[in-house]
Amino acid sequence: MREVRIHGGLYIPDPDPPKEAHVELTTSCNLNCKFCYRQSWNERIGFMSEELFYHILDELEGFGVRDLWFSGWGEPTIHPKFEEFTKEASKRFNLGMITNGTTLMRKADLVSEHFSWVFVSVDVTDPEMYRNLRVGSSFSVVEEGIREVGGRDGADLWISTVLMRSTVDKLPNLIEWASEVGARGVLLSNLIATHPALAGEQIHAKVQPEEITRVMERVRTLSMLHHVRIVEPFFYYRTERRCPFVEEGSFAITFDGKVVPCLFTLHDYRAWIDGREVEVKQLVFGDLEEKGIEEIWWSPEYVAFRARVKIADYPSCNDCLLWEGCQIADSNEYDCWGNSPTCSFCPYYRGTVQCPRSYIARWVIGA
Repeated sequence: MREVRIHGGLYIPDPDPPKEAHVELTTSCNLNCKFCYRQSWNERIGFMSEELFYHILDELEGFGVRDLWFSGWGEPTIHPKFEEFTKEASKRFNLGMITNGTTLMRKADLVSEHFSWVFVSVDVTDPEMYRNLRVGSSFSVVEEGIREVGGRDGADLWISTVLMRSTVDKLPNLIEWASEVGARGVLLSNLIATHPALAGEQIHAKVQPEEITRVMERVRTLSMLHHVRIVEPFFYYRTERRCPFVEEGSFAITFDGKVVPCLFTLHDYRAWIDGREVEVKQLVFGDLEEKGIEEIWWSPEYVAFRARVKIADYPSCNDCLLWEGCQIADSNEYDCWGNSPTCSFCPYYRGTVQCPRSYIARWVIGA
């Protein structure tokens, strides 16, 4: 057993291997969305090499991972080897993808045949509002691709939506539209602001806003009428904390082979969470260019990290009375309980932010 000591006691981890991996094919993108993580980072743009990709597939398959997602901070479909990578990965894994949808029409045959799940990012159906948010895209182009994939057998089509104060009143329209284009469900997530001008767009708070209660009542009714499943985030901070990555046996791999525990810490960037600026540092537990995934997964540091996440061994920064003026909470490097690194203000941990993943897709279809 690969047990670790936590607070003088022994923690025995789940002996099973991880179930799911998010693989970042590239950090390049053909859009410039206003709220993207890439708005507040300074890392290099890169594409995963063919050699590294096939090495990752071998490592994941050998370790027992069953679900693989093309996700991360770039648009996976623009990788030069996307078609080749897709065909090979789908032979070994249940394959999912998170995409902005701009290339779906051209790649509909490939997507329908090889993917189990496809989540397309669409936040509003008003063409002008959509164009202002997802700079460089066209709603009509994305909608055409969505309708093509949604009308075929094969991949389960989902809509992934970032909720903002300026667009949330349009959410009922999006639910009706999702039904029309053949989407199985709509995954809702609150905003992680990556620019101070977006801080006021955050909806979730210590108490659920009244306007959200009214909108969500209408959304739930429409979802039942149109047979579209809605996966909601929390809109206020509850007592419980649950990391979807740790609890569901998931992790992420950057385009250059770094193993990180989640999408929140995939790269270095700055965010405005609950109105204050914080620095989120990339959290790396190993490099697949140097070590195997099994060695990294069972390393004492990674096991101890997952243990602390599961037992919630972190202060709760989001609803702390000292949050606004606390210098300790300026980054995720450490916290006031002495943890380093820390998940103390992670919005995924508090359930206010969500990402596409196999657990959701399987839960909806009862698999």
